[in-house]
Amino acid sequence: MVRVRIPSTKASPEQVLDLIKIIKKNTGSIYAMRDEIHSYLLKKSTRGKRNAYNSVYAITFPTLRRLGLIDDKGPDVRLSHDGEILLKIYNDEGELEYKKAFGKILLRVDYEKAHVVKCLLSLRKGAVSIEKLSDLLRKEGVDTNPADDRLLRWLRYLKFVKFIESADSNIKVNHFRIKGIKEGKAKVKYNKFINVVIEEYNKIRIRNRGNIYVKIPELEHNVCNRLFRFNFTTYDFRTYLKKLKSGKFKNMKFIFSRPGAREENGITIDGVYYYYISIYR
Repeated sequence: MVRVRIPSTKASPEQVLDLIKIIKKNTGSIYAMRDEIHSYLLKKSTRGKRNAYNSVYAITFPTLRRLGLIDDKGPDVRLSHDGEILLKIYNDEGELEYKKAFGKILLRVDYEKAHVVKCLLSLRKGAVSIEKLSDLLRKEGVDTNPADDRLLRWLRYLKFVKFIESADSNIKVNHFRIKGIKEGKAKVKYNKFINVVIEEYNKIRIRNRGNIYVKIPELEHNVCNRLFRFNFTTYDFRTYLKKLKSGKFKNMKFIFSRPGAREENGITIDGVYYYYISIYR
């Protein structure tokens, strides 16, 4: 079995909102962005000192990239679709809705890379020890242990969005909160989603000279941008997209294909990893 590791998140969850604000404010000016990030983390440091390079390139950018909140391929760093959505929701609807949206984003990352929520949901109501949780994670193929810094930091994120009520030696799972976010409907009707998927698929296919195999991450980017005003996150996209795997819609058939080699940001459905989608009448 290929073992996975929980994503490293060195920036604290309480800092994420301020950091994405800084990135939004300084988009297009990497030097100003780096200086403000360093100044911010320096103020937050209990030691009263912080290396400027590490503040940016070892803490902030890696954490936000692993959460899917920034695009930093190339010289420019900017908020991703989900990063923009988080900031928009906070500005429009306040902290409570921000944390709900952040919970959606953490669910996506967790399902694909950490598997902590899956293990927590397998437990009955009550508290679980960190030792028991790490045992469950190892059975899921996660390389971790009770003292794993990655696990402890990830639990802090889950506590921040109220998925758990304690991240100490005993963890109480908030099943109601997780279920509410998982089952909460996006502000986009499913038929509208399908229509946008088909439209954007056809646009990409034309650009690709008729190639019927469209990359799921590219389709996700286009569809989410179209539905931005509805606060439609990549978690919503993937939740809706998985339903298309089960049958035909509007006389259209949706075929999911696996990549020849492992590609990033595909989608796992029923344990199978897909990277391409094609649509047929």
